[in-house]
Amino acid sequence: MVDFDAPDLVQQVEKLAPEEIDELPFGSIRLDQDLRVTFYSLAEGRLSGYGDRPAIGRIFFSEIAPCMSNEQFLGRIDQARARGTLDMEFGWIGDFSDPNREIRVRVKSAGQDGIWIFLQRPA
Repeated sequence: MVDFDAPDLVQQVEKLAPEEIDELPFGSIRLDQDLRVTFYSLAEGRLSGYGDRPAIGRIFFSEIAPCMSNEQFLGRIDQARARGTLDMEFGWIGDFSDPNREIRVRVKSAGQDGIWIFLQRPA
């Protein structure tokens, strides 16, 4: 089982088949350099309340989660990208189905460009 807190989270996830990532107990979203979604796990759709709406190819911060297009979320990512490799964790409040839900967010550089966003919601 992949551990959300593992230092090598990206390496563990990138060894899995997409169907296996879909079954993880936390959400996984992969974005390309232009912040377009290249992978959106079924777990994230289910856990967030986004459901099975189309995600692939859409710009995440404007077409899927504009509520995260602010200094506290996207701003942190942009600043880290400007400095180099992404490896950050922070808390976030809000989800599609529950605007008061607390979420742990890990943002990490993807193996071949782009970024991973992992989202863990308390049980």
